Amino acid sequence: MPQIIEFNSSAFASLVLMELTETWNDIGLQDLPANESEPLQLFLEEIEAFLQPEFDAQRLILVKAAGGVLQGVYGPAIFRDDDQIVLKLGANLLPLTQSGDIFSIGKLRGKVSIVEEKDLAGNPYPKATLSLVAKSRDIFKLSVQLASKELNLTAAVVEAALINEESLLPFLRQVPSGNALKMQELGLGEFAIYNITQSEGGDHGTSYKLHLADGRVVWARGNVATLLESGWQPRPDKPLTLVITRIEEVGEDRFSVDCALRERLPKLPMATPNGNGHRIAPGVGKAINVEVKAASVVSEPAGVSQRKPLRVVSARPENAEFSDLDSIPF
Repeated sequence: MPQIIEFNSSAFASLVLMELTETWNDIGLQDLPANESEPLQLFLEEIEAFLQPEFDAQRLILVKAAGGVLQGVYGPAIFRDDDQIVLKLGANLLPLTQSGDIFSIGKLRGKVSIVEEKDLAGNPYPKATLSLVAKSRDIFKLSVQLASKELNLTAAVVEAALINEESLLPFLRQVPSGNALKMQELGLGEFAIYNITQSEGGDHGTSYKLHLADGRVVWARGNVATLLESGWQPRPDKPLTLVITRIEEVGEDRFSVDCALRERLPKLPMATPNGNGHRIAPGVGKAINVEVKAASVVSEPAGVSQRKPLRVVSARPENAEFSDLDSIPF
């Protein structure tokens, strides 16, 4: 019997029961019960995801948590990746093609529908859904992420473009560039840094991201932001470490953080209580093997062989307080 499969929050209800140890958690097929993994497995087979050489079945759903409690679930969705339409599936990006008003990926093909909805303030906005149909007549419904705020889009504008068989690409949001953490979300500890990037513009002016050796990214703030704003540049012959010694909650979703940069390798920290008496796990929960050879820093995971110099990223302005994903619905 053909079925309609929607990858919304209720499709992954078991995530509420999970002990989520990180701020950002990757969920794979093996983490889900059969009634939730089987529709996702069917979808992966229909889009021929397993034929992609770099496809990672362990990172299909992204879950945000705070204090071990689920805050947001980010499932399959359609975005723009520069000059192509893509399906974002956790850490995976798969290309989607458009021919006229027909969209195709793997063995699936379908169309985008537009409806007008209202936000909490009563303002109308267009909501787009891609319905992909299989030969079995099963239908998979995916969220389409429109750049409604950035482009001031209306349902009529997007629907007219689809009727005229225009490309959907200009109306899509750029795929999130990364899951940047706030400093307090990182936790107490010392963290090896391999890169620092700078973004210009936005409501907060110039902002900086610290790229850690374990793959995480964190917004610079406090003493660290002050140092970077002064024009200071990291020395290529020195290792660099982010040190966080105190995190104190001073109000609702407001934190005071003591942090600094040090030109040395990380030391193993001990977990200490924050201002509320809660113990915050050290940020270096994953082991990082680091050794210095001449003027470079060699570290695990593989591929991070040298800390890169500070560079300016030519991208759209980013909000220095929130991750790109925070404003994206499921």
